[in-house]
Amino acid sequence: MASVGGSKDTLTLNLYPMMDIFSILITFLLMSYSTDPVNHDVNAGIELPESRTMISLDEIPAIVVTKNEMFVNDKKIVDVVNGEVPKEQLGESYQGAIRPVFDELKRIAEANKRIMAATASSDRAQQIGKTGALTMEMDKTHPFKLMKRIMLSAQQAEFVTLKLVVTRLEN
Repeated sequence: MASVGGSKDTLTLNLYPMMDIFSILITFLLMSYSTDPVNHDVNAGIELPESRTMISLDEIPAIVVTKNEMFVNDKKIVDVVNGEVPKEQLGESYQGAIRPVFDELKRIAEANKRIMAATASSDRAQQIGKTGALTMEMDKTHPFKLMKRIMLSAQQAEFVTLKLVVTRLEN
């Protein structure tokens, strides 16, 4: 207990309840803090390539390319036949990009921009980095040409950072 005295008026401040509150607050914050990496469920129709990277995934939009289908955030976008997208799905004016993938990613990018404008955070650089990032799961049997088309579609829809999901090899 602390006291401040002048003449005949004495002010007392009991510190024990404040110390109790702070200790409970610190305990709560320590218990709710997590250092676990973000888990990502892999589609059953995909056999991922292998890697030894140790970096965890962020929670960002995802493109999943199984042996026969392509999804953006669990929404089926286009069929994949023998590692290729049907020619009618390719946009001629899009330099070989996949039109349905571009359209869906552009819709997501516009929604992200509206959310950023509405929340107007002081940390704009971090928000811009999050909106321009994308995770891709792709079966390892697909040709690189398909990945290149997806990357081109994503770039044209303003997703410039692409994170590839791979299977981690144990040492």
